[in-house]
Amino acid sequence: MRSTLSERTLVRRLPVGATLCAAAGLVVVGLGAVAYAGSRISRLDLAVVELLHGLGSHQITAIATGITDVGATKSIVLVTAVAVGSLLLRGYSHAAVAVTVSVTATQAIVYGIKALVERGRPPASSSFVDAAGYAFPSAHAASGVALYGLLALYVIRRLKGPTRLAVSALALLGVGSIGLTRIYLGAHYPTDVVAGWLVGAVVAAGAWGLGRALRARLPRLSIA
Repeated sequence: MRSTLSERTLVRRLPVGATLCAAAGLVVVGLGAVAYAGSRISRLDLAVVELLHGLGSHQITAIATGITDVGATKSIVLVTAVAVGSLLLRGYSHAAVAVTVSVTATQAIVYGIKALVERGRPPASSSFVDAAGYAFPSAHAASGVALYGLLALYVIRRLKGPTRLAVSALALLGVGSIGLTRIYLGAHYPTDVVAGWLVGAVVAAGAWGLGRALRARLPRLSIA
């Protein structure tokens, strides 16, 4: 009976989740069009980057660099490998698959969009780092949500009360900080980061759903 009720609840939630994901996708497309064509929003993007650059200091830059490195490709690959290995050791094969799909799909989608939009990085005069490749969307922001956000969901669902709220707040602060440091460092425009967050969130939501679907089908086997 409990299984049946859970399935009915999931079915009721699917249209809502699909609608939110579709809305997020439309926002990304809209931001991509803005970034591709250039507009007043693009000029506002640059104004924000220049403002933050003017407020910079060695101490803030050092902290921002440390935070942004957590979303770098090398860090994402390392944390993903450790997380997937740990999940498999604990017997959570469905979660291991979900995390793997979330990260790899996000990376593929981000670089596909980058190739389509071909938006350049902010000017060197407003940057603290020398970032390579196209800017839109931010891979750091997207990967941060796709990996750390999804891992946080698996942790949060096992918590209750104030602890759950505290961990949720820390997770939001963490993935948010990765994106914000990209703007401060001059590696991305604000719209790049917003688009990255949305891409990561949509893919993570899909991976979460995949994990739930696999949970009843994959045996919980520990290789420890």
